[in-house]
Amino acid sequence: MELLRKKIVEEALREGYNLTAEAVSIIESQQKPLETLRHIINYLKTSRPEVIVVDSNHIMEVGLKTAEAEYMVSDIMIEKEPLEEWAPKIEVDDKFLKNYKIEGNITEFQNYFKSRYMKLKSILEKRGESFSKIIDVLKSPKGSESTLIVMLLEKTEKEQSIILQVEDETSTVKLVAPKKDSELTRKIERLLVDQVLGVRVVKIDNVLFVKDVFMPDVPLKWRSVNGEVPEVYIVLISDLHVGSRKFRRDLWENFLDWLSNPRDPEVKRIRYIIVAGDIVDGVGIFPKQDRELEYTSVIQQMEEVAKLFSEVPKEIKLIISIGNHDPVVKALPQPPLPKRYRKILEKYREYIFVGNPVLIRVEDRKILVYHGQSLDDIIQYLPNASYSILDREIRNVLETLIQCRHLAPIYGENTPILPTPEDLLVIEDIPDILHTGHVHVAYAGNYRDVVLVNSGTWQEQTSYQKEVGLEPTVGTAVLVNLKTLSVKLKKFT
Repeated sequence: MELLRKKIVEEALREGYNLTAEAVSIIESQQKPLETLRHIINYLKTSRPEVIVVDSNHIMEVGLKTAEAEYMVSDIMIEKEPLEEWAPKIEVDDKFLKNYKIEGNITEFQNYFKSRYMKLKSILEKRGESFSKIIDVLKSPKGSESTLIVMLLEKTEKEQSIILQVEDETSTVKLVAPKKDSELTRKIERLLVDQVLGVRVVKIDNVLFVKDVFMPDVPLKWRSVNGEVPEVYIVLISDLHVGSRKFRRDLWENFLDWLSNPRDPEVKRIRYIIVAGDIVDGVGIFPKQDRELEYTSVIQQMEEVAKLFSEVPKEIKLIISIGNHDPVVKALPQPPLPKRYRKILEKYREYIFVGNPVLIRVEDRKILVYHGQSLDDIIQYLPNASYSILDREIRNVLETLIQCRHLAPIYGENTPILPTPEDLLVIEDIPDILHTGHVHVAYAGNYRDVVLVNSGTWQEQTSYQKEVGLEPTVGTAVLVNLKTLSVKLKKFT
């Protein structure tokens, strides 16, 4: 042990860091102490360059930032005493439980986009800046500078500039963003059509030139929790695709074995599981799907799901959301699972059924659950993003949702969206956790105090995924301590 402590201290010194005695003790207690130390140093070099003395607080900080690892530095600081008295606390906003209907007329679309614009405008106005309207800026004198809140209608790239056609509630206008400003160009390349954003402009010869753009985003520090959050754990999973020949039953059984281990200190504190959709593979979802199905009817698939979930310990609350493979309407927002299928699942245990998306308050933590259909559109439009490198880019994709404060910023592409009177896809309440699925690539990380999760899949690589070069993360679950919001990505291989 003394030799290990010496190696830890010497390696830290070689990298220019001093460790407190407590920090050394924490690091040497890990499964892979030297690898843990390298994780800590890599994080500090990029995110905390001012630090030269590493203490336990820095290690706690790194614990959340290095969520891609199979273990977390902060885990050893979690209390392991058994829970005393505990009663579940779950609240679901009713608006995420409805089955919305539309007529498809132009007024519905106008009201939908007005709702989107006004909600995001309200978020941007909280920045405390002074904003102008397009109609007033067009009348302003040459040389004047203004800040607008606009919706991006179109983005056109020219040789020397990028043209942004935007609108607000008063008018539309074309803005010119010169490419000579490389930082501005980088920001604009990441903008998505139909998103709402802030733009700083200057008027030169009756042309509005872009000086800067900024997203609604979330504040750097925003979190406040009322009351005491108990130290209970929640497990986040998605994309079982039961009914597919590629469903990994063996890995699921490993997961069940873990959940049923009464001596595991983590398992003792698990009180909730949230499934972010695609519990079944469905029927007729894509051409020639029947060739990849083990069960060719949705009823059969649901009956199999019921058996699989029946083995989850009954004391764990099981919350089921919806995905694009499940037997409900495909357009967002999706209602909860229909009653005919609920009855099949409820033969063996109780569930809480919710829609997609849904904001759930669990033990005073806000969890935004969204299957993630629009992630396909974002991957298509973001520069340098693709399915073949999604394991490296998934963080970037999820952060885009938070920065836009919208779950499906692009309208009219691959993601069907109902023009409801209120745009329920705007992220009005900042969540403690954003839980997504759909793209089958597991990730757990943190952006401005929001825990970002994609919980992977239980389905092996499909023929389509092979075509686009997507390597799924199979047999994964994300474990979150609701008290500390520390995260662990668990693999059941």
